[in-house]
Amino acid sequence: MDKTLIVYASDHGTVEKCSRELFRLMDGKVDMCNLNRREFLPDLSTYDSIIVGGSIHSGKIQDVIATFCNEHLDLLAGKRIGLFINCLYSGAKAEKQMDEAFPEVLNQKAIIRDYFGGEVDELKLNFLERIITKQMIEKEDLVVALSKEKIERFANIISSANEEKE
Repeated sequence: MDKTLIVYASDHGTVEKCSRELFRLMDGKVDMCNLNRREFLPDLSTYDSIIVGGSIHSGKIQDVIATFCNEHLDLLAGKRIGLFINCLYSGAKAEKQMDEAFPEVLNQKAIIRDYFGGEVDELKLNFLERIITKQMIEKEDLVVALSKEKIERFANIISSANEEKE
């Protein structure tokens, strides 16, 4: 049976929420690893598929995700990879953020890449984050919502790829 690892970093809970939904929807053996809470990584070589997810803040993915990808690039490039981000943009701006979030080799190798939208929980934001986020949403007329359809599609594609391998 194929094994999948979901590696993510969640600053305000949205990426964790999406990762848990992927976990719930996927077939087979699935493990989760929140890089913000782990002192060590599971053995990546034991997984057939690895999903990497993070959120975009000020146009960049979290440093812990960027570092993880760069430190394990060769190993990740040899796996079935799925990549996702949470961001408040959609369309071309979200695609650009997706392209810039991960190393090019992983973007090209990924069997699926997508952005799931975003949420804003003002209670989890500091004062400056609240001001910047509110201004950004108003200025650019952004829709703040997660796409359950995209999460379901992502899970189905990874699960199908795992089944084809067996």
